[in-house]
Amino acid sequence: MWPFFLALKQLFPPDKPLRLSAFAVVSIIGVAVGVCSLLVVQTVMNGYACEHRENIQRMYGHVVVKNPSGHAVGNYKELAQTLGDVPGVVAVSPFAEGQVMVKHGNIPSLPFVRGIDIDQEDKVVPVKKLIVAGKADDLDDDRVIVGKVLAQELGIEWDIDSEGKIFVPAGQTVEVYSPTMIDDIDEGEMPLPVELEVCGIFESGYYPADQNTIIVTLRRMQDFYHLGKRVHGLRIRIDDPERAVEYLPRINKVLPAQLRAISWLQINWNFLQAVQFEKTMLFFLMFIVTIVASFSIASTLFSAVIKRSREIGIIGALGGRPWQILGIFVFQGVVVGVIGYACGCGLTFWIVACRDNIVRFINSLFGSGDMIQTQYLFSQIPVHYSLEDFVVAGIFTIGITTLAALVPAILAARKRPAEAMRTE
Repeated sequence: MWPFFLALKQLFPPDKPLRLSAFAVVSIIGVAVGVCSLLVVQTVMNGYACEHRENIQRMYGHVVVKNPSGHAVGNYKELAQTLGDVPGVVAVSPFAEGQVMVKHGNIPSLPFVRGIDIDQEDKVVPVKKLIVAGKADDLDDDRVIVGKVLAQELGIEWDIDSEGKIFVPAGQTVEVYSPTMIDDIDEGEMPLPVELEVCGIFESGYYPADQNTIIVTLRRMQDFYHLGKRVHGLRIRIDDPERAVEYLPRINKVLPAQLRAISWLQINWNFLQAVQFEKTMLFFLMFIVTIVASFSIASTLFSAVIKRSREIGIIGALGGRPWQILGIFVFQGVVVGVIGYACGCGLTFWIVACRDNIVRFINSLFGSGDMIQTQYLFSQIPVHYSLEDFVVAGIFTIGITTLAALVPAILAARKRPAEAMRTE
C-alpha cells in the first residue's frame, strides 16, 4: 500500500498551503473544466431532445390518422370506436385544423387554429394542463382559447383574482376570418367575420405554439372550413409512445383503404435524427477538451519523473519493484481523474441551475436578443439529466487521465536504480 500513500503525499504535500501541489491544482482544474463542458452540453442537448419529443407528441399525439391526399375524414365517430378497440390504444380524439386570420382591435394575426373536443382531446394530449388563464370547461362554440405570446401580441389582457388565479376579463373578443370566406364571395355572398370571446390563455412552453395557435371547438372549426360532419383526422394515444411504429400495422389493419396511420416518430424523423446527430458530434467535440487536459497531466508527470529521478532510484535500491513505482504515478493520474470528474459534476450542476441568468447576462452583454425563443423556440433553456451520460463521461475521463499517467509511469518504472541516481 505504500506506493499509494507516497502518490497521495506527492499530490497533496503536507508542507504546501492547503496541502495542494501545483500539479494537482492545474490538473484537477483542467479535468473539471473538460468534464463540465462535456456534461453541460450533453444535459442541454438532452433537454432540447426531450422537449422537442414532448412537443411533437403534444402537437400530434402518439399516432395520427389522416387521408394522405388531404381530404377530410367522414364517419369519424364510428372510426374512433373501432380504433379504441385496438390493443394498446388508450384514447382517440378527432380534430380539424388550419389557418385563419384573427383580429383584435386594429391588430391582425394569422394563427394556426385547432378545432377539438376538449374533453376527448385531453385524454390524448394534456390540453387542460396547458391553460394558465381561464377554465377549459368555458370553451364553447362562441369562445376561443389563445396562446400566451399571441395574446400579448394582440393586446389581450388578463388579471389575477383574490385567490391568486389568473383569469381573462369578460368582454374581450377577436374577429376570425376563415379561408372559405373566399368561396362565399365567389357565390355572391358577403361573409362577415365570426366574433369569438376570449375565455382562456394557454402556455405550452413551445414558443411557436404559444405565438401562433388558437383553440376552438370542433364544431366551430367545421363551420370555418365547411367540413360538415367530417374532420381532418384523428389523434391516438397509445400505452407506449416509444413503440408507436410497432403499433402501426394493427392500427392500419382496421382503417379504410384511403386512410393511413403515422407515428409521431415518422412525422419529424429527420429532425429527431438531426438532434441526435448533433448531440453525438458535440459529445466528441467537448471530449477533446478533456483529452487536452490529459496532455497537461502527461507532460507534468514527465517533468515529475525527470525531477524525481534520484527518489525513484532510491526507491528501487530499497527494494521497490517496477510495478510499485509504476503504481505511484498511475495512481496519481487516477486520483486527478476522480477528483476532477467530481469537481466537474459539481460545476455542471451549478451552471445548469444558473443557466437562465447566464444567458440573460450574455444577451445583455452582446445584445443578441432572446435567442432561446427566436432561434431555439423555447421559453427557457431545457435540461434533462441522463445517468448514462454521467457514467460514460466518468469512464472516459478516468480512463484518459489514467492513460495519460501511464506513459511517464512506465518511463519511471523502467529506470534502473543506479542509472536514476547517476542522472541526478
